[in-house]
Amino acid sequence: MKSSWLPVFLLTPLCFAQDSSTIRIWHGETRHAGRIGDAQDDFNITGHVERWQELDLLSYRVNGGLTVPLAYRAFRRLARDGDFNADVPLGLLRPGRNTVDIEARFRNGATARKQVVVIRESGAAPLPRVIRWRQTGHVDDAGQPVDGEWLLTPQGLRTAQPGYDRIFLIGDRRWRDYEVLTTVTIHTVESDTPPESGGNGVGLLLRFAGHVTGGPRHFPSGQPKWGYQPFGAIGWLRWKKAGRSSAPMIQFYRGDSDQTAEFGSLPAEPGSSFGLRFACRTLADEPGGMGVTEYRFRIWKLPGSEPQQWTWVQVQSSPHALRLGGFALLAHHVDATFGDVEVRTLTPQGGR
Repeated sequence: MKSSWLPVFLLTPLCFAQDSSTIRIWHGETRHAGRIGDAQDDFNITGHVERWQELDLLSYRVNGGLTVPLAYRAFRRLARDGDFNADVPLGLLRPGRNTVDIEARFRNGATARKQVVVIRESGAAPLPRVIRWRQTGHVDDAGQPVDGEWLLTPQGLRTAQPGYDRIFLIGDRRWRDYEVLTTVTIHTVESDTPPESGGNGVGLLLRFAGHVTGGPRHFPSGQPKWGYQPFGAIGWLRWKKAGRSSAPMIQFYRGDSDQTAEFGSLPAEPGSSFGLRFACRTLADEPGGMGVTEYRFRIWKLPGSEPQQWTWVQVQSSPHALRLGGFALLAHHVDATFGDVEVRTLTPQGGR
């Protein structure tokens, strides 16, 4: 009589477990959403997956719910192949402890998982506000890293790796009229950028409430979303795509279109530091629903003293540009460190 025995491995479906270190979560595996208020509708969990060339599916699930696919090829908010950015809706997070599972499935049947614990809080961000990076224990104590990886260093908050719109969002989406003071040190400016980036830039973004799908400019959907307008306005140093070796322009960037205004240039070699002061103040509406905001921007090279005059003042009229929202430290294809931050409320009569 022949034996019916077969090797166990022929009777059991093949399943390979991939080392969880294949998935790297930036900013830690315990996070705090809303610790200092809600600045946008999503909470971002960012990281990088190795062996992305062999992926069949990268996804996330909140509290064991529906599986949401994640993009992992370089495009706009994803600086490198293998990077991911989960736009987790705040509405899916219950008060207290939540779990967000990041899962990578590979074509050979292997899987890798990392779990992030997200503590949903209902904090607030009253003004005035001062952030001392040396006294900040975790990035969630100061704001929200929306894109890329950010590092707390003795000198300030630094981009771990340059890329498209590295954004660190601070404040509350109910903020209205305020003034931000900080510094920025430029380490490197990327020598090449993709066509959609339009060059390099570093500075401040006022009244930002998160990326969107649709909106006035009809941005397509995505995970992560990449619709970047409407916002309030940007004040920054901007390198033209064709001339990154030259001095960057001092630029005002509208919150409802890609229209800009430039106010001369400022030499910015690697290691250069600058002071930044940026203010937004709501003015009376114009007929037809046109919201009006005055933006004032000042930039000066350190260790020099802050000048009395504004570098530029712009009055923006728009039916779409935001007139509420927190602000973002913004490094676009620039490796930069931002210094301590001070924010104060503006009176109806305006700022300094």
